[in-house]
Amino acid sequence: MRYALISDIHANLPALRAVLADIDARQNVDAIYHLGDLTGYAPWPNEVVQTLRDRGIPALPAIMIQP
Repeated sequence: MRYALISDIHANLPALRAVLADIDARQNVDAIYHLGDLTGYAPWPNEVVQTLRDRGIPALPAIMIQP
């Protein structure tokens, strides 16, 4: 199984659309997951979250442990 992992979107809807289009064009991706950092910086936080919801792209949350 092949996975596409996306992260650090930071509300950049045009970039997210471009990445998803590239993933869609590939024949060998079985599932897409996001690793977080969806909002902040760019002006499309709601649209980014809605796009991921509409596509059914689940999160794989990470636990950050500082030494």
